[in-house]
Amino acid sequence: MILSQKRSNLALLAAGVAGSAAAGFGFAFGKDAYKKTKRNAFSILLILAVVFFPFLGGRNLVRGHDRGFWTTVFITLLGSVLLIVVGFCAATAVLFHIAAMGKLNSENPLPLAVIGGLIITLVGTAIGLIVGLCQRPKRLRAFAACRANEKFLSENGFRETGGTDITHYDPSGQALRFIEAHPERLVFMAVGRRGKRAYIELDQSGRMMRYSGIQ
Repeated sequence: MILSQKRSNLALLAAGVAGSAAAGFGFAFGKDAYKKTKRNAFSILLILAVVFFPFLGGRNLVRGHDRGFWTTVFITLLGSVLLIVVGFCAATAVLFHIAAMGKLNSENPLPLAVIGGLIITLVGTAIGLIVGLCQRPKRLRAFAACRANEKFLSENGFRETGGTDITHYDPSGQALRFIEAHPERLVFMAVGRRGKRAYIELDQSGRMMRYSGIQ
């Protein structure tokens, strides 16, 4: 009984060695993975460009933006096309590298790489276009509501302070502090008037409809 209750020094020693070995293995594995990731950073970026750039380019072309003319030309149009072109070049480079290493049976790998890169880019761009078109109506409604709300605030004499204690002044000059937003209204506290609130009513699309005044 006495022997059965004693801890085995050998077991403790083995556990300690195993723990150290396991910790050392984990550290070595993590360090090795970091070195491989660092060494293959360019390849990883290239693959990300192949997968995501055509998708982002196609999506950004059609998803809807609230931009001026020149911003639309340079960012929406040229920027999106540039992403697609870079994605195509990256896909072609990856496929050419694979073919040149002999993993694809081809005596002239460049045409095969170009065709494959074009197919991959077209698929990614098409998926991006579909996603962008699905997002477009909701985004355009949100932009329209935002413009309408800016007009509402301006026409009704609201002023925004940029502060935290007093965030707005209403048409009568009453200081307001924005508290919270609900789907049907925005809630303000009337600063300096205990227990008083003010509300801006919203419709289902988020457009401001009416200011309640202090209540």
